[in-house]
Amino acid sequence: MTRRQHEELVGVLAMLTTFAIGGAIVAALAGPTIVPIAAVLGIAFVKGRLVVLDFLELRGGHHPMRIALICWLSIILIAALSRSLVVLLLG
Repeated sequence: MTRRQHEELVGVLAMLTTFAIGGAIVAALAGPTIVPIAAVLGIAFVKGRLVVLDFLELRGGHHPMRIALICWLSIILIAALSRSLVVLLLG
């Protein structure tokens, strides 16, 4: 790993930490409405995408594992959003 790659990875780690803290604050201060839930899930998608692209080193090219991991992340977050919508509408 070159020095530049190390610095970029540290920058991504700082972004992930910021997103994690921001997501926790939004989740703690928000009520049970759909906007904060969608915001937290959006932040979770960005964090997951950064992990897949940078920490798993799948940023270059169109590797099948990259596509599969991002699709899996999307499916999980859509399921979480669907569950939240059902709970809000029925509860």
